Amino acid sequence: MNSHPVRRSVLYITAHYIMTYLGYYGLVSTLVVTLNKAGFRAEQIAMLVILFTLTTKAAKIPLAPWLDRMAATKSVLIGCVMAAAGFMLLYSAKDVYLTACALALSGTGISINALASKQLAAATSDMMENRAKLFSITYIGINIAAAAAAPLALYLAAKGQYQLVLIGIAVSYCVAGVVTFLNFGKLGMKRPGGGAPSFLAYWKLLYVPGIPPFLLINFFCWLLYGQLFNVLALYVSETLAQPGKLGWLYTMNALLVIALQLLVTHLAHRWSGGKPLGIVRSSYATFGLAFIMPFILPGYIGALAFVLVFTFAEMMFAPSMDVLLLSLIGQESRAVAYSVLSISTALGESLGGGMGVAVYRWMADYGHAGQFWLALAGLSLLCIVVAYVLQESSAGLRAQAAGAV
Repeated sequence: MNSHPVRRSVLYITAHYIMTYLGYYGLVSTLVVTLNKAGFRAEQIAMLVILFTLTTKAAKIPLAPWLDRMAATKSVLIGCVMAAAGFMLLYSAKDVYLTACALALSGTGISINALASKQLAAATSDMMENRAKLFSITYIGINIAAAAAAPLALYLAAKGQYQLVLIGIAVSYCVAGVVTFLNFGKLGMKRPGGGAPSFLAYWKLLYVPGIPPFLLINFFCWLLYGQLFNVLALYVSETLAQPGKLGWLYTMNALLVIALQLLVTHLAHRWSGGKPLGIVRSSYATFGLAFIMPFILPGYIGALAFVLVFTFAEMMFAPSMDVLLLSLIGQESRAVAYSVLSISTALGESLGGGMGVAVYRWMADYGHAGQFWLALAGLSLLCIVVAYVLQESSAGLRAQAAGAV
């Protein structure tokens, strides 16, 4: 296979991820500040933020059966244009109702684009020997955007340039949508199929061998990952009383992903023989090692060691879940599959973060904050056992474990 079109496709999809996530992180980092400066009350700001967050996460779920029957290049263009239109409406919105409409429109566009971008990435990975490499590159792009967008947007917001931020975000989405639409036109993306879109596609997906246990394995991955932005924040800001140093930990996390993701993916692919389930189980074990760090190392050093080891677990499991999903479903119903995957991810991350904070507070109140980290390490080991049992009980997962993908 000619590698030149593959390299171009990887370049285009990575650029698309960077441009759209520059806009996304630029918005979420300044949204509360912008709404506050607009004079909205606290309860109105809370309602608007919740509306936007839910829309970006959930709008794709009812739309996925329709998106599965549309070329992903068109979905990307529609999503980006909708998002840009929402941002421009937000630019001119003066009251809470128009602002809510603007955020719902932009959130829906972001949600559509996120799903269609996954479809384009999946199509590109079909042309690659090591699929995990493509998803690792896009993951690096997202972290580059996260590291660059928030400081720039917050700087402009601090200068009172809220409207300039919104215009920049709208332009970023528009350019990303148009450029991707024009350059992916000849990729051979799946065209609309016959028959009417149906929510039965979700039900049928759950009968694909290996999908239900896969979703549970993914849930546990994100359950553990949810501790990074929740329990760690509580530990550093309250237990260690060093809130000013928390940001450095998250910066280190992003920079490690940018610098080492491809190397970690390459090494994991080699020693696992291309078997994503083996990589996932290893990531569980690495999570467990990370959770031990605050217990055995005192103070901020333990938090640094935690983030360092934790990031390696993150770099192993994140691309592997995409690879495993595609190996189970093939080229059918990818929009629906990624929509279901996002539900599993959101449940795991939200429940993990919420329950982690609640349990940590309870144990800390009784003087057992250190033992909390041991409990998380034990949970990581339990996840390894559960993943192995699920693999052995599922023909689909056994097939993936037996042969390289």
